[in-house]
Amino acid sequence: MRINSGFNSNINSLFNTLHQGKIAMHANRLSNSNVLFPQNTAPGQGSFGSSAIQYINDIKSASSALSGALSELSRGAFSHRTMVSSDTDVLTVNFTGNSSNLNNIGEMSVRVDQIAAGQVNEGARLNASSLYGGDRGTNRFAIETGGRTTQLSINVMAGDSNRDVQQKMAAAINNAGLGLRATVENDSTTGTSLLRVESTNVGSDERNAFTITDVMGNAAAQTGANDVSRARQDAIFSVDGGPTRTSQSNTVDLGNGLSATLRAASQDEVSITRGQDLTRATNAVRDMVQSYNSLFSAAAQNTGDPRAQGLASRLLNISSAYSRSLQDIGIGFDNSGRMTINTDRLNQAAESGRLEQFFTENRGRNFGFTAQLGRLADNVSRNTSNFVTNSIFGNSMSANFSYSGTGNSMQFNALNSGSIFDFMF
Repeated sequence: MRINSGFNSNINSLFNTLHQGKIAMHANRLSNSNVLFPQNTAPGQGSFGSSAIQYINDIKSASSALSGALSELSRGAFSHRTMVSSDTDVLTVNFTGNSSNLNNIGEMSVRVDQIAAGQVNEGARLNASSLYGGDRGTNRFAIETGGRTTQLSINVMAGDSNRDVQQKMAAAINNAGLGLRATVENDSTTGTSLLRVESTNVGSDERNAFTITDVMGNAAAQTGANDVSRARQDAIFSVDGGPTRTSQSNTVDLGNGLSATLRAASQDEVSITRGQDLTRATNAVRDMVQSYNSLFSAAAQNTGDPRAQGLASRLLNISSAYSRSLQDIGIGFDNSGRMTINTDRLNQAAESGRLEQFFTENRGRNFGFTAQLGRLADNVSRNTSNFVTNSIFGNSMSANFSYSGTGNSMQFNALNSGSIFDFMF
């Protein structure tokens, strides 16, 4: 597998930046009012800055979330069972019942003959750049849907091309909020374009039908937007070779807390069996990535605090050591060192079992990714004050500090007794 060759150089650059931040801290620690805590007064005087409180709250919240996500990846994410589809391109399943009832649900098969769809009007394919051949000036057309008629207008200029008019009609339809979606589809090979109007409501209900007619000018007829190319339709499916069923929705109830979302027709039956809940697993990875990025961002942005920079460096050390393995399961890194997700690769890793293998194997190893990152997150969550530099406020302190803000209210004394952060949040 080809890995981003620039990742290591980017990480080295980040480490250098963090190191420079530590050095800069020593030059600014006694007069630091704009680096870590921009709202603070001078060290040892006045009120404790709200930016300091925000920083502590940020790293405590992010580290707690990271601990929770890693715990889920180490335990529940891969052990949870649900009902799964053998072909998610045809249908997906959702089990909302009690997990203890899974054993009462037998395997089943579903054949999808047709999915529910909305009406489509697909206009004529016209030469996109050719001069529009219809009426100029104000063109007004009426759309009737759900028993209600709405008139829309466009202004056709002398030099407008076919595509210009199609785009004007599409914009007018989309802006009207009628439950219709209009697009102009371009074919670069043939140099043609067409106007496509589709109902966002599926099923054969009469209220889902729509008509487009000209009122002034001939824009609807000229573009072909008044021609129905696909009628509205219901879903058609069968379960376990039984009788044909119909549904005006593509979400169908299969009983016992199990539903299926029909996505495409297929001649082959799709099996629904008990299996691993891959959605839960991939969601746990997303939670881990989000909380990791929150923790890294909170620490890395405080370039004036060596302890914050030390936390950012430790996060980079752990992630960079496993960058190749992480990218193999869909977790990459941007130039700032924050994690990114390749959804296709993540899903493939989950389906193949590589996702579970990575997180479970690295949980058991003392220096594995899951174990190392989990220990660090737990430490930050339990001992948050250890990741903020006390000396930024000076070494001798006898002032009373207080802070009040939305969601926070606290008072404490700092009387030459060590860290001013030795209090509970």
